[in-house]
Amino acid sequence: MGSVSTVIVHSAGTITPKVVQGFESARAARTIVHTILGRADPDITYRPAALRSGTLTLVFANGADAAAAEAVLVMPQTFTLSDTAVPQVAMKFVVAGGDVVRTLDDGTRTVWTVKIPFREVAP
Repeated sequence: MGSVSTVIVHSAGTITPKVVQGFESARAARTIVHTILGRADPDITYRPAALRSGTLTLVFANGADAAAAEAVLVMPQTFTLSDTAVPQVAMKFVVAGGDVVRTLDDGTRTVWTVKIPFREVAP
């Protein structure tokens, strides 16, 4: 995913990472299987799957950009992610369910990553 194509919109502007290094999501399957004593077949309660949750890793060219992005991402609000190169990652999300981690790249000592836990609130 390229930097020109990825944009995160928030209440006061946008975050444009150099690149999205990673996107990992999962969806909870919420259908319930009820075992019935004395029967071989269970009863089923069908429920829709949850929206996505997971981890998004953003890469920034320098520490100042990474710190600015982190400062915005920890503010309680809804964000909108779009990517023209990979439209499958588009979503509205909140930062929830873990830690926001900012890391200096050991190899370059200039590039920074910000890893955020997300919970999708609308596709």
